[in-house]
Amino acid sequence: MSDTITMRHPTLPSDQEIEVPRDAMPHYTAAGWQQVPAEELEKRAAAKAKTEAEAAAAEEEAGREPQAADEPEQSEPAESTERPARSRARHEKKGE
Repeated sequence: MSDTITMRHPTLPSDQEIEVPRDAMPHYTAAGWQQVPAEELEKRAAAKAKTEAEAAAAEEEAGREPQAADEPEQSEPAESTERPARSRARHEKKGE
């Protein structure tokens, strides 16, 4: 069983949820938070798995390997347009 639970507050949008440690549940329920039903979480997980499987199958049919969505593309860093920092040395006055 998981050490965290998913909760939502009735005054917030239904898709705005938080994960909290199971031991902290009494603190959150006292503030009005409600646990998201396990059936709803299971339906979401099944729908997500189905979508990912369909996407992987579509990519295989296209003749290429599936790419991980988490990996950002590597690109060269842009050249900096910032000016170099000014010297902190004090300028001598002409009369001295």
